[in-house]
Amino acid sequence: MTGKKRLIFPVALAIALGLGVAIVVSFWLGSLRAGWQETPWRTLNMTADAARVLQADLDRETKANPTIPGQLLYVRAPSLGLDQTFASGPDLRTDDDVRVASNTKTFVSAMALKLVEAGKLDLEGPIGPALSSKVKAMMEKNGYQVDTITLRQLLNHTSGVPDYMSVPIFRVLALGPTAYGLSPHWTAETEIWFAVTFGPQGQVGENFVYSDTNYLIVADMIKQAVGAPTIGVAARQMLNWKKLGADETYWEAMEPAPAGTRRVAQYRGVIKDSNLDVSFDQYGGGGLVMSMDDLGRATRAVVRGDVFANPIATRTLMQVSGPDGAAGGYALGIQPLMLHGEVCWGHGGFWGTSAFHCPRLDITVARSTGQNRAFPSSAEGISPLSSLIQSAQAAERDRAKATKD
Repeated sequence: MTGKKRLIFPVALAIALGLGVAIVVSFWLGSLRAGWQETPWRTLNMTADAARVLQADLDRETKANPTIPGQLLYVRAPSLGLDQTFASGPDLRTDDDVRVASNTKTFVSAMALKLVEAGKLDLEGPIGPALSSKVKAMMEKNGYQVDTITLRQLLNHTSGVPDYMSVPIFRVLALGPTAYGLSPHWTAETEIWFAVTFGPQGQVGENFVYSDTNYLIVADMIKQAVGAPTIGVAARQMLNWKKLGADETYWEAMEPAPAGTRRVAQYRGVIKDSNLDVSFDQYGGGGLVMSMDDLGRATRAVVRGDVFANPIATRTLMQVSGPDGAAGGYALGIQPLMLHGEVCWGHGGFWGTSAFHCPRLDITVARSTGQNRAFPSSAEGISPLSSLIQSAQAAERDRAKATKD
């Protein structure tokens, strides 16, 4: 026994050192390829070939950012004669699929509001009665007020529930092994447990704190309300993807990929996350796999209210959270973006995805860069969305002038 005891310390030390090296290497590799080189996008002249100009601008931007695997861009702008997807990069196809990560939140929120419409969930009432017994028990055990927290507060990130990815021990365990091309498999319940057991609890309704845990809890409520075994099954039951024009969409690890689809590479720094099990972003905060035209059309349908029975649900979706200016006007799984006087609504995702719809001009853009270290700006005068808005506004002025003359 003495000999065995003597071995325990060096073995434990070796394991700790190995894990420590993995953690350092993983975070270093994940931090590489940072930054984004902006390039100007031209205002589209209606006498020119708009699609050709967009493709050239996309190619120029992709070339200026060699650390990304390429770009996929869906554009719908009827006033400019555009409704198509563009691809730029080696071997990319316009119908390629990617993990859309936090863009998933828009659709989880839409599902929750559909259940509110149907009287199966209460937006303003306590979440306790709607939770599974397992999630409810772990929250109550750690002092979370399930009789006070509301569904609205989960959806707009003012619930006081921390993000499990902000818990150091979880972040280390989830991302450290990726240095060796490994990724542990997690469950939603385990991720919620890490958050409520080790995360810093906030005051209910006081501050905006972006937290994937909120959407895992919402997904738990949705599953209970519809009697579905997974959030992926619930989504297919509640959101008719094919009717929305999103026939390539599926929930990773919960549904098989539709026939004929192809998922392409996505990176975190130089780590090829598309080769890994990313269950750390799969159960409601993320999880959907979509092509860019699927993402664009589905986002447009949610913003337009096409997925709801009543327009009141659409207005509710866009009620921004008030307590904290840092929220940037985050609403319920969706947020506003002001560009050139137009209000557009949408979301972004971890691996360089984004989707926005501008209701007044009926412009939709969905985009993927395939790299979480690439952060395209959405500032005035920059990005394809900005270019399309300016082009549509110019065409609008030209039509008004022609009518007046």
